[in-house]
Amino acid sequence: MMNPFGRFAPETLIAGGISEDCLTLSIWAPDNAKSDLPVIIWIYGGEFISGGTDTPAWIPSQWIQRTQEHIVVSILYRLNMFGFPAARGLTEQNLGILDQRAAIEWLQKNIAQFGGNLDQMILWGQSAGAGSVDIQNFAYPEDPIVQGFASDSGSVFLTVNTRSTDVAGTNFSTVASHFGCSGTTAEEVSCLRQIPAANITSYLGAGGARLTFLPFIDNKVVFNNYTARYLGGHLSNKPALFGSNLNEGTILAGGSNNAMAEAITLSGFQCPVPYSTTYRQALDLTTYRYQYRGNFSNVSPSPSLGAYHTAELPLIFGTSGNFYGANTPLEAKVSERMQDLWLAFAKDPANGLAEQGWPKSTSNQFLMLAGEDASNQTVVSAVVADATIDDACTSYYSSYLV
Repeated sequence: MMNPFGRFAPETLIAGGISEDCLTLSIWAPDNAKSDLPVIIWIYGGEFISGGTDTPAWIPSQWIQRTQEHIVVSILYRLNMFGFPAARGLTEQNLGILDQRAAIEWLQKNIAQFGGNLDQMILWGQSAGAGSVDIQNFAYPEDPIVQGFASDSGSVFLTVNTRSTDVAGTNFSTVASHFGCSGTTAEEVSCLRQIPAANITSYLGAGGARLTFLPFIDNKVVFNNYTARYLGGHLSNKPALFGSNLNEGTILAGGSNNAMAEAITLSGFQCPVPYSTTYRQALDLTTYRYQYRGNFSNVSPSPSLGAYHTAELPLIFGTSGNFYGANTPLEAKVSERMQDLWLAFAKDPANGLAEQGWPKSTSNQFLMLAGEDASNQTVVSAVVADATIDDACTSYYSSYLV
Protein backbone atom coordinates (compact mmCIF):
# COMPACT_ATOMS: atom_id res chain seq x y z
CA MET A 1 0.00 0.00 0.00
CA MET A 2 1.31 3.45 -0.87
CA ASN A 3 2.14 5.60 2.13
CA PRO A 4 -0.01 8.76 1.83
CA PHE A 5 2.67 10.79 3.60
CA GLY A 6 5.64 9.65 1.49
CA ARG A 7 9.03 10.43 2.98
CA PHE A 8 7.44 12.58 5.71
CA ALA A 9 5.62 9.70 7.41
CA PRO A 10 5.44 10.15 11.19
CA GLU A 11 7.73 7.19 11.78
CA THR A 12 10.64 9.12 10.26
CA LEU A 13 10.62 11.25 13.40
CA ILE A 14 10.75 8.31 15.81
CA ALA A 15 13.92 6.48 16.74
CA GLY A 16 13.67 2.74 17.27
CA GLY A 17 15.24 0.29 19.70
CA ILE A 18 14.50 -0.68 23.28
CA SER A 19 16.59 -1.52 26.31
CA GLU A 20 15.79 -2.51 29.86
CA ASP A 21 18.52 -0.05 30.91
CA CYS A 22 16.13 2.80 30.25
CA LEU A 23 15.92 5.16 33.22
CA THR A 24 18.37 7.75 31.96
CA LEU A 25 18.55 11.48 31.35
CA SER A 26 20.01 13.25 28.33
CA ILE A 27 21.42 16.65 29.27
CA TRP A 28 22.46 19.27 26.73
CA ALA A 29 24.33 22.36 27.93
CA PRO A 30 26.40 25.04 26.19
CA ASP A 31 30.14 24.58 25.84
CA ASN A 32 31.82 26.17 28.82
CA ALA A 33 28.41 26.66 30.40
CA LYS A 34 28.07 29.44 32.91
CA SER A 35 26.28 28.83 36.18
CA ASP A 36 22.64 29.62 36.91
CA LEU A 37 21.31 28.81 33.44
CA PRO A 38 17.56 28.19 32.97
CA VAL A 39 16.62 24.53 32.56
CA ILE A 40 13.93 23.11 30.28
CA ILE A 41 12.98 19.52 31.13
CA TRP A 42 11.52 17.85 28.03
CA ILE A 43 8.98 15.00 28.19
CA TYR A 44 8.31 13.39 24.81
CA GLY A 45 4.93 12.13 23.63
CA GLY A 46 3.84 8.95 21.88
CA GLU A 47 0.44 8.00 23.37
CA PHE A 48 2.22 6.59 26.44
CA ILE A 49 3.12 3.67 24.16
CA SER A 50 6.25 4.73 22.26
CA GLY A 51 8.86 7.48 22.20
CA GLY A 52 12.39 8.23 23.28
CA THR A 53 15.10 10.81 23.87
CA ASP A 54 17.00 10.15 20.65
CA THR A 55 14.42 11.25 18.08
CA PRO A 56 16.54 13.27 15.59
CA ALA A 57 14.03 16.11 15.15
CA TRP A 58 13.87 16.62 18.92
CA ILE A 59 17.57 17.01 19.67
CA PRO A 60 18.12 20.54 21.07
CA SER A 61 21.80 20.99 20.17
CA GLN A 62 21.20 23.69 17.56
CA TRP A 63 18.82 25.58 19.83
CA ILE A 64 21.38 25.63 22.62
CA GLN A 65 24.18 26.48 20.19
CA ARG A 66 22.19 29.51 19.08
CA THR A 67 21.32 30.87 22.53
CA GLN A 68 24.27 29.67 24.64
CA GLU A 69 22.13 30.44 27.66
CA HIS A 70 20.02 27.44 28.62
CA ILE A 71 20.07 23.72 29.36
CA VAL A 72 17.67 21.09 28.02
CA VAL A 73 17.13 17.77 29.80
CA SER A 74 15.20 14.93 28.18
CA ILE A 75 13.68 12.30 30.46
CA LEU A 76 13.55 8.68 29.34
CA TYR A 77 10.65 7.02 31.12
CA ARG A 78 8.92 3.67 30.91
CA LEU A 79 6.01 3.25 28.51
CA ASN A 80 3.30 0.83 27.54
CA MET A 81 3.09 -2.23 29.82
CA PHE A 82 6.41 -1.38 31.48
CA GLY A 83 5.28 2.10 32.47
CA PHE A 84 1.56 1.57 33.01
CA PRO A 85 1.04 -2.10 33.88
CA ALA A 86 -2.23 -1.82 35.85
CA ALA A 87 -1.18 -5.02 37.60
CA ARG A 88 -3.08 -6.14 40.68
CA GLY A 89 0.12 -7.55 42.14
CA LEU A 90 1.84 -4.15 42.28
CA THR A 91 1.40 -1.63 45.07
CA GLU A 92 2.30 1.29 42.78
CA GLN A 93 0.89 1.96 39.31
CA ASN A 94 1.74 4.64 36.74
CA LEU A 95 5.43 3.78 36.90
CA GLY A 96 6.16 5.98 33.88
CA ILE A 97 4.84 9.04 35.70
CA LEU A 98 6.83 8.06 38.79
CA ASP A 99 9.92 7.75 36.58
CA GLN A 100 9.40 11.34 35.49
CA ARG A 101 9.06 12.49 39.09
CA ALA A 102 12.21 10.60 40.10
CA ALA A 103 14.08 12.37 37.29
CA ILE A 104 12.81 15.77 38.43
CA GLU A 105 13.89 15.01 42.00
CA TRP A 106 17.34 13.95 40.76
CA LEU A 107 17.67 17.20 38.82
CA GLN A 108 16.65 19.15 41.90
CA LYS A 109 19.70 17.74 43.66
CA ASN A 110 22.15 17.71 40.76
CA ILE A 111 21.36 20.18 37.98
CA ALA A 112 23.61 22.83 39.53
CA GLN A 113 26.56 20.58 38.70
CA PHE A 114 25.73 21.13 35.02
CA GLY A 115 25.33 24.89 35.39
CA GLY A 116 21.57 24.84 35.88
CA ASN A 117 19.49 27.14 38.06
CA LEU A 118 16.87 25.30 40.09
CA ASP A 119 14.84 28.51 40.40
CA GLN A 120 14.52 28.68 36.60
CA MET A 121 13.55 25.08 35.86
CA ILE A 122 10.37 24.21 33.95
CA LEU A 123 8.67 21.10 32.60
CA TRP A 124 7.82 21.05 28.89
CA GLY A 125 6.08 18.29 26.98
CA GLN A 126 4.13 17.57 23.82
CA SER A 127 1.06 15.36 23.31
CA ALA A 128 1.25 12.54 25.89
CA GLY A 129 4.31 14.38 27.19
CA ALA A 130 2.14 17.47 27.67
CA GLY A 131 -0.43 15.31 29.42
CA SER A 132 2.39 14.09 31.66
CA VAL A 133 3.44 17.67 32.41
CA ASP A 134 -0.09 18.54 33.50
CA ILE A 135 -0.40 15.28 35.48
CA GLN A 136 2.74 16.28 37.40
CA ASN A 137 1.16 19.67 38.16
CA PHE A 138 -1.81 17.98 39.84
CA ALA A 139 0.07 15.04 41.39
CA TYR A 140 2.49 17.17 43.43
CA PRO A 141 0.68 20.44 44.16
CA GLU A 142 2.62 21.25 47.33
CA ASP A 143 6.05 20.41 45.94
CA PRO A 144 6.14 20.67 42.13
CA ILE A 145 9.92 21.37 42.23
CA VAL A 146 9.74 23.12 38.85
CA GLN A 147 8.67 26.75 38.46
CA GLY A 148 6.41 26.40 35.41
CA PHE A 149 4.58 23.95 33.18
CA ALA A 150 4.54 24.17 29.36
CA SER A 151 2.14 21.88 27.49
CA ASP A 152 2.13 21.63 23.69
CA SER A 153 -0.91 19.80 22.33
CA GLY A 154 -1.95 18.13 25.55
CA SER A 155 -3.25 18.44 29.09
CA VAL A 156 -4.81 16.24 31.75
CA PHE A 157 -7.96 16.33 29.64
CA LEU A 158 -6.14 14.60 26.81
CA THR A 159 -5.94 11.65 29.19
CA VAL A 160 -9.74 11.37 29.23
CA ASN A 161 -9.27 9.25 26.11
CA THR A 162 -5.86 7.86 27.08
CA ARG A 163 -6.53 6.42 30.52
CA SER A 164 -6.78 2.77 31.40
CA THR A 165 -10.19 1.35 32.23
CA ASP A 166 -8.66 -2.02 33.10
CA VAL A 167 -9.47 -1.91 36.81
CA ALA A 168 -9.30 -5.70 37.12
CA GLY A 169 -5.80 -5.91 35.64
CA THR A 170 -7.04 -8.19 32.88
CA ASN A 171 -4.54 -7.01 30.28
CA PHE A 172 -1.58 -7.69 32.54
CA SER A 173 -2.93 -11.14 33.34
CA THR A 174 -3.42 -11.85 29.63
CA VAL A 175 0.26 -11.13 28.97
CA ALA A 176 1.26 -13.19 31.99
CA SER A 177 -0.79 -16.12 30.73
CA HIS A 178 0.81 -15.90 27.29
CA PHE A 179 4.24 -16.38 28.87
CA GLY A 180 3.08 -19.18 31.14
CA CYS A 181 2.94 -17.02 34.25
CA SER A 182 -0.03 -18.09 36.31
CA GLY A 183 -0.96 -18.15 39.98
CA THR A 184 -1.65 -15.28 42.34
CA THR A 185 -1.35 -11.69 41.21
CA ALA A 186 2.00 -11.43 43.01
CA GLU A 187 3.21 -14.58 41.26
CA GLU A 188 2.21 -13.13 37.88
CA VAL A 189 4.40 -10.11 38.53
CA SER A 190 7.32 -12.17 39.83
CA CYS A 191 7.20 -14.52 36.86
CA LEU A 192 6.92 -11.78 34.22
CA ARG A 193 9.94 -10.04 35.72
CA GLN A 194 11.98 -13.00 34.52
CA ILE A 195 10.83 -12.58 30.90
CA PRO A 196 13.13 -10.42 28.73
CA ALA A 197 11.60 -7.04 27.91
CA ALA A 198 12.22 -7.63 24.21
CA ASN A 199 10.02 -10.74 24.28
CA ILE A 200 7.15 -8.84 25.88
CA THR A 201 7.59 -5.94 23.47
CA SER A 202 7.57 -8.34 20.53
CA TYR A 203 4.34 -9.91 21.73
CA LEU A 204 2.64 -6.55 22.22
CA GLY A 205 3.97 -5.25 18.91
CA ALA A 206 2.65 -8.27 17.03
CA GLY A 207 -0.87 -7.54 18.18
CA GLY A 208 -0.77 -8.90 21.70
CA ALA A 209 -4.53 -9.46 21.77
CA ARG A 210 -4.82 -5.72 20.97
CA LEU A 211 -3.90 -4.83 24.53
CA THR A 212 -3.31 -1.26 25.65
CA PHE A 213 -1.53 -0.03 28.76
CA LEU A 214 -2.22 3.57 29.66
CA PRO A 215 -2.20 5.85 32.72
CA PHE A 216 -4.24 4.17 35.43
CA ILE A 217 -6.61 6.03 37.76
CA ASP A 218 -5.15 5.44 41.22
CA ASN A 219 -6.25 8.80 42.67
CA LYS A 220 -2.72 9.28 43.95
CA VAL A 221 -0.86 10.23 40.77
CA VAL A 222 -3.59 10.05 38.11
CA PHE A 223 -7.02 11.25 39.17
CA ASN A 224 -10.54 10.34 38.23
CA ASN A 225 -11.95 13.83 37.74
CA TYR A 226 -9.66 16.74 36.90
CA THR A 227 -12.50 19.22 36.73
CA ALA A 228 -13.14 18.43 40.40
CA ARG A 229 -9.42 18.81 41.09
CA TYR A 230 -9.55 22.28 39.56
CA LEU A 231 -12.65 23.22 41.55
CA GLY A 232 -10.90 22.13 44.74
CA GLY A 233 -7.71 23.98 43.85
CA HIS A 234 -5.71 20.75 43.99
CA LEU A 235 -2.82 21.77 41.72
CA SER A 236 0.30 23.83 42.07
CA ASN A 237 0.19 27.61 41.86
CA LYS A 238 2.92 27.76 39.22
CA PRO A 239 2.42 29.48 35.83
CA ALA A 240 1.44 27.37 32.84
CA LEU A 241 1.61 27.63 29.08
CA PHE A 242 -0.94 25.75 26.95
CA GLY A 243 -1.39 25.57 23.20
CA SER A 244 -2.17 23.50 20.16
CA ASN A 245 -1.68 23.39 16.41
CA LEU A 246 -4.32 24.51 13.94
CA ASN A 247 -4.60 21.13 12.19
CA GLU A 248 -3.63 18.62 14.88
CA GLY A 249 -5.90 15.88 13.58
CA THR A 250 -4.95 15.75 9.91
CA ILE A 251 -2.03 13.39 10.27
CA LEU A 252 -3.75 11.41 13.03
CA ALA A 253 -6.81 10.86 10.84
CA GLY A 254 -4.70 9.57 7.96
CA GLY A 255 -4.73 12.82 6.06
CA SER A 256 -7.98 12.25 4.17
CA ASN A 257 -10.95 12.34 6.55
CA ASN A 258 -11.62 16.03 7.14
CA ALA A 259 -14.50 15.51 9.58
CA MET A 260 -12.50 13.07 11.67
CA ALA A 261 -9.46 15.33 11.59
CA GLU A 262 -11.47 18.30 12.84
CA ALA A 263 -13.06 16.25 15.62
CA ILE A 264 -9.63 15.02 16.77
CA THR A 265 -8.24 18.55 16.65
CA LEU A 266 -11.06 20.03 18.70
CA SER A 267 -11.73 17.32 21.27
CA GLY A 268 -8.19 16.24 22.03
CA PHE A 269 -6.09 19.35 21.59
CA GLN A 270 -7.73 22.70 20.88
CA CYS A 271 -10.68 22.70 23.28
CA PRO A 272 -8.91 21.49 26.45
CA VAL A 273 -6.89 24.74 26.28
CA PRO A 274 -9.76 27.19 26.94
CA TYR A 275 -11.37 24.69 29.30
CA SER A 276 -8.23 24.50 31.43
CA THR A 277 -7.65 28.23 31.14
CA THR A 278 -11.11 29.08 32.49
CA TYR A 279 -10.52 27.09 35.67
CA ARG A 280 -7.00 28.44 36.08
CA GLN A 281 -8.26 32.01 35.79
CA ALA A 282 -10.85 31.32 38.49
CA LEU A 283 -7.93 30.34 40.74
CA ASP A 284 -5.94 33.44 39.70
CA LEU A 285 -3.19 31.30 38.18
CA THR A 286 -0.93 32.79 35.51
CA THR A 287 -1.65 31.17 32.15
CA TYR A 288 -0.49 31.78 28.59
CA ARG A 289 -2.11 30.41 25.43
CA TYR A 290 -0.90 29.94 21.87
CA GLN A 291 -1.89 28.37 18.58
CA TYR A 292 0.68 27.35 15.99
CA ARG A 293 -0.45 27.64 12.35
CA GLY A 294 2.75 27.15 10.36
CA ASN A 295 2.68 25.20 7.10
CA PHE A 296 6.24 24.84 5.88
CA SER A 297 7.19 22.50 3.04
CA ASN A 298 10.24 21.01 4.76
CA VAL A 299 8.10 20.00 7.74
CA SER A 300 4.59 19.32 6.42
CA PRO A 301 4.20 16.25 4.16
CA SER A 302 1.53 18.01 2.12
CA PRO A 303 0.10 21.53 2.15
CA SER A 304 -3.30 19.99 2.91
CA LEU A 305 -2.06 18.70 6.28
CA GLY A 306 -1.19 22.18 7.50
CA ALA A 307 0.01 22.62 11.09
CA TYR A 308 -0.40 18.99 12.05
CA HIS A 309 0.36 17.21 15.34
CA THR A 310 4.09 17.68 16.23
CA ALA A 311 4.69 20.15 13.37
CA GLU A 312 5.87 22.91 15.72
CA LEU A 313 8.55 20.85 17.44
CA PRO A 314 11.29 20.97 14.76
CA LEU A 315 11.02 24.76 14.78
CA ILE A 316 11.46 24.98 18.54
CA PHE A 317 14.27 22.46 18.64
CA GLY A 318 15.93 24.16 15.66
CA THR A 319 15.94 21.06 13.45
CA SER A 320 13.38 22.02 10.80
CA GLY A 321 16.07 22.62 8.18
CA ASN A 322 17.94 19.39 8.83
CA PHE A 323 16.01 16.79 6.86
CA TYR A 324 13.96 17.90 3.85
CA GLY A 325 15.33 21.25 2.75
CA ALA A 326 16.52 24.51 4.23
CA ASN A 327 14.25 26.85 6.14
CA THR A 328 12.67 29.74 4.30
CA PRO A 329 13.56 33.17 5.72
CA LEU A 330 10.10 33.38 7.33
CA GLU A 331 10.42 29.90 8.79
CA ALA A 332 13.80 30.80 10.28
CA LYS A 333 12.24 33.85 11.94
CA VAL A 334 9.35 31.80 13.32
CA SER A 335 11.79 29.21 14.65
CA GLU A 336 13.88 31.81 16.44
CA ARG A 337 10.77 33.53 17.80
CA MET A 338 9.42 30.28 19.25
CA GLN A 339 12.80 29.36 20.73
CA ASP A 340 13.04 32.77 22.38
CA LEU A 341 9.50 32.52 23.77
CA TRP A 342 9.91 29.09 25.32
CA LEU A 343 13.23 30.22 26.79
CA ALA A 344 11.61 33.39 28.16
CA PHE A 345 9.06 31.20 29.94
CA ALA A 346 11.87 29.17 31.50
CA LYS A 347 13.68 32.31 32.67
CA ASP A 348 10.58 33.88 34.22
CA PRO A 349 7.41 31.76 34.01
CA ALA A 350 5.24 34.49 35.51
CA ASN A 351 6.22 37.48 33.39
CA GLY A 352 8.79 36.47 30.79
CA LEU A 353 6.26 35.93 28.03
CA ALA A 354 4.31 39.09 28.82
CA GLU A 355 7.54 41.01 28.39
CA GLN A 356 7.84 39.41 24.94
CA GLY A 357 4.39 40.69 23.93
CA TRP A 358 2.50 37.48 24.70
CA PRO A 359 -0.65 38.46 26.65
CA LYS A 360 -1.74 36.59 29.74
CA SER A 361 -4.98 34.67 29.39
CA THR A 362 -6.93 37.22 31.43
CA SER A 363 -6.80 39.48 28.36
CA ASN A 364 -9.00 37.00 26.43
CA GLN A 365 -6.26 36.86 23.84
CA PHE A 366 -3.70 34.29 22.73
CA LEU A 367 -0.55 34.34 20.64
CA MET A 368 -0.86 33.09 17.08
CA LEU A 369 2.39 31.75 15.65
CA ALA A 370 3.08 31.54 11.89
CA GLY A 371 -0.53 32.31 10.99
CA GLU A 372 -2.20 34.69 8.55
CA ASP A 373 -3.06 38.25 9.45
CA ALA A 374 -6.11 40.21 8.26
CA SER A 375 -4.53 40.67 4.83
CA ASN A 376 -3.86 36.92 4.50
CA GLN A 377 -0.13 37.37 4.89
CA THR A 378 1.71 34.86 7.06
CA VAL A 379 3.33 36.61 10.00
CA VAL A 380 5.80 35.42 12.62
CA SER A 381 3.38 36.05 15.48
CA ALA A 382 0.33 38.12 16.33
CA VAL A 383 -2.09 38.58 19.22
CA VAL A 384 -5.56 37.20 18.43
CA ALA A 385 -8.89 37.15 20.30
CA ASP A 386 -9.74 33.89 22.09
CA ALA A 387 -13.22 33.78 20.57
CA THR A 388 -11.78 33.07 17.13
CA ILE A 389 -10.97 29.51 18.20
CA ASP A 390 -12.98 28.99 21.40
CA ASP A 391 -16.47 29.34 19.94
CA ALA A 392 -16.19 25.91 18.31
CA CYS A 393 -15.45 24.23 21.64
CA THR A 394 -18.63 24.60 23.69
CA SER A 395 -20.08 21.23 22.71
CA TYR A 396 -16.90 19.42 23.77
CA TYR A 397 -16.63 20.69 27.34
CA SER A 398 -19.02 18.16 28.83
CA SER A 399 -16.65 15.33 27.86
CA TYR A 400 -14.00 16.73 30.23
CA LEU A 401 -16.20 16.45 33.33
CA VAL A 402 -14.75 13.03 34.17
